[in-house]
Amino acid sequence: MSNPGDPPKPYTADEVNRLWQHGMHEERLFHDRLNYFSFLETGLLTICGIMYNKEPAVGFFLPITLVGLLFTLLWMVIQKRHWTYCVHVNARIKQLVPEYRATLDAFPGNRDGLSISRPLALAVPVLFAGTWIAFLAWIVFRDRLPTHINGGITLDRVLLVLLTTGLAWVLLRLRRLERAVRGKQ
Repeated sequence: MSNPGDPPKPYTADEVNRLWQHGMHEERLFHDRLNYFSFLETGLLTICGIMYNKEPAVGFFLPITLVGLLFTLLWMVIQKRHWTYCVHVNARIKQLVPEYRATLDAFPGNRDGLSISRPLALAVPVLFAGTWIAFLAWIVFRDRLPTHINGGITLDRVLLVLLTTGLAWVLLRLRRLERAVRGKQ
């Protein structure tokens, strides 16, 4: 039995290999989930596009748009939790696999091993959420929009500015989250 003050025992090659395999499994799950939700969201948007050209009825689009937005919000929650776990597992791998740490240290760019996945973690779901919000706003307010643009302020322009501002805010929050995760490593 080990005491709390004792140094940790060295890990066996099998334990390190299991951790490496677990990290690869989690990364694959991360990307598979990204593909699954992207496919689902794209399918829903395709249905909306096809049906909008046939019959742009609010009664049809309001529920399907809300379902799409709810799927996107669920996706964001899942991605955030899984991303945090992937960062944790990656930090453990860097700690226990010296060859991996040496490879990352020799790389001239971002040296965390997750830089490719970082923009995918939440940026893609946020873009889909913005698309659903814009589509919902278009469906709800389209009859109230002017039929011609006279160079002034219109509702669609205001909505685009609000959407752009919201997207910029989310991107800034993601940068803060990224710095916080980096600071904990």
